[in-house]
Amino acid sequence: MRRALLGAALMLAVGVAALALSGPCGPAGRLAGDGGCLAAFTLRDLVVTGDTLVIDAEGQLVIGGIDYRPGRRPGRLQAQMVVATLKPETGAEIARADLGMQGQPEQLRLSPEGTRMAVSCSALYTCDLPGGNEPRESRVILFDREGEREWFAGIEHRNASPDADGRAIELGFSSSGNVVFAHVAFDAATGAVILTRQQPVPDPNARLPAGDEVPLGDTQVTLDLPAGFIPFLRLDSARSPEGERIAILARRFSGPGKVRAAIRIHDIATGRLLAAHDIYSDLAPAILWHPQRDAVIVALAGDVAASADSELRIYAAGAGE
Repeated sequence: MRRALLGAALMLAVGVAALALSGPCGPAGRLAGDGGCLAAFTLRDLVVTGDTLVIDAEGQLVIGGIDYRPGRRPGRLQAQMVVATLKPETGAEIARADLGMQGQPEQLRLSPEGTRMAVSCSALYTCDLPGGNEPRESRVILFDREGEREWFAGIEHRNASPDADGRAIELGFSSSGNVVFAHVAFDAATGAVILTRQQPVPDPNARLPAGDEVPLGDTQVTLDLPAGFIPFLRLDSARSPEGERIAILARRFSGPGKVRAAIRIHDIATGRLLAAHDIYSDLAPAILWHPQRDAVIVALAGDVAASADSELRIYAAGAGE
């Protein structure tokens, strides 16, 4: 009996070790071409759908997404919008706010002090807001950190046309936190329009035009993507905390091959390539610099299914990891 128990325990240990080695972030997974994933965390009942990964003032990871729930009609789902706060070192969930509405969050931004959340909805899906839905507008909503809605506004598509991902505006807060930029400028306290022309967004994460060469100020970066890889028209990016490096995420729109996404990290001043990761899974359009590691965070695109989960992955930003 003792020998049988010992054998079973040994087989279990070997199985766990094999899973750790061959999983998406194990050494065998890296050798198999998974792009050098360092760690992966599961997001329970949360599917990331847009550029909704941010770090708050306390260094915690804040993620917006959808909790897919069974609808009132058979076979229908409710896309409930939620925001979760996690520890970036372990992926443990600290808090979750139900935003009390259905829709698809496309961008999430936090005010500098971290007490307010601005969310924009994808223009491809209407958001369930008071007063009915307006399919010809992109919606912007301001919440507190508990998920209580303070105000909402709409930007007409004739003034700001959506792209293929449903993004029509660049969302952000002013450095003071008193202004929300969303094609026009809104008073953060009241939601009143205070400026009616396009404003620059003071945000280190920005979309870049796709091409063989990507302009970064005075530097031209040559984006070496896999053969046959055709990306979306816009690339997602994140600048490192010291501002000297940039991580660029290209998601495959079409073309032959199995690579679904590519991460390229460059020195901004010289354009030199510092790290390259080819990924064989579909990713959400979001990339974020890790607050504690020399690494970047991305999110796998989750399934549209009740109680669907998704996954965060961490990839090395250079030789230090």
